[in-house]
Amino acid sequence: MRKQAVQLVRTKAGRPAWGRILLLVLAVLLLLFLLLWLLAPGLASPARLVRFFRYMGLRDKEGYGVISYDGGAGAVYADLEGSLLVGTENGLTLYAMDGEQKALIQGSLPTPVLRNGGGRSLCFSPGSSYAAAVDSSGAVLLDEAFDGAFVDANVSFDGCIAYLSTENGYKTVATVLNREQKPIYRYYSRTRYLNACAVSEDGALLAVASLEEQDSLFRSGVTFFRTDEEMADRETEQGSSVSQDLGSGLIYELCFLDGDDLLAVCQNQLVFLRTDGSRLYKMPLNDESLLDYSVSEDGWVILALRTDAGGDRVLTLDAEGELLGELKPEGRVRSVSAAEGCAAVLTERSVGTYDRRLHARDSSPDTAGATRALARSDGTVLLICAGTTKLLIP
Repeated sequence: MRKQAVQLVRTKAGRPAWGRILLLVLAVLLLLFLLLWLLAPGLASPARLVRFFRYMGLRDKEGYGVISYDGGAGAVYADLEGSLLVGTENGLTLYAMDGEQKALIQGSLPTPVLRNGGGRSLCFSPGSSYAAAVDSSGAVLLDEAFDGAFVDANVSFDGCIAYLSTENGYKTVATVLNREQKPIYRYYSRTRYLNACAVSEDGALLAVASLEEQDSLFRSGVTFFRTDEEMADRETEQGSSVSQDLGSGLIYELCFLDGDDLLAVCQNQLVFLRTDGSRLYKMPLNDESLLDYSVSEDGWVILALRTDAGGDRVLTLDAEGELLGELKPEGRVRSVSAAEGCAAVLTERSVGTYDRRLHARDSSPDTAGATRALARSDGTVLLICAGTTKLLIP
């Protein structure tokens, strides 16, 4: 009995000792991680650790991330939650990173345009009535011809769709579809041409850009409509809609950055607006040209600008137009891209990855002749080349 009691005491006393040793080992590992993070933050970043485990065994696998396709000069591309989406004049194709074809939709898209959000993408062609849409799993959401010809379309961050189309008896008709692709709102414009649109999350707000003539001059403006508000005659009865005049320049695209803020990409300026119609910030483009831009799903924007003297610079701005970061890369910029907290900048010399404040993360001179670089939320980059794509894993 005495030996058993001694053995029990030793066992119970030993458990805390092993626990203390384990805690000591964890503390040492944590200390080493913190030291590595301070001395070389890129090597110890959480994103790098996630990539290490996610692509373990795939990084050096032959053919992984190298996808061949028949793109063509007018092809458009997007990263759809880890898959490559290619839109061509003949339809829409979704590829997994191992090259497997996840979806194929055949249809006539003479000048394809992609709009993405909420893990789904819409492809349409201005002037055509056909549109196709898929989600990241490869499920076909739309594959049909609509009434009238498309003018513009937009997909919200949670997958609602807005589109502008022509229709007999009206200048333009705006339609909002919910996530189930069911129409929930329409706006019929009899007197003004609408050329750009955007929809907020849950399809709650519709923003449209209008173009009309006043005193022999064309003026552009943005109007916000609540989609839960029905009006007997939306041309004369404006309800609680609000408008903002943006001058004589044509509006190319509207993008909701969050529930309260909108970006208007115009011919001669970038304008950040509140949904109450107030103007937050205006960036004139008098001495610079906009080379490329991208909007992240968490509400910030990356811009590539070229001065009249020929120098390039890259900016990131938050949803209110406040400057987050600025970069003057070596070499001419070919494309920029944003995905959540990650940015990619492709120049004629290299491709670099950054955070939203343009703090450098990784860089590679191996651009593989790419014309575009698509940032992905895990810090990897899709390099778009002629007829093939390469996945860059920093």
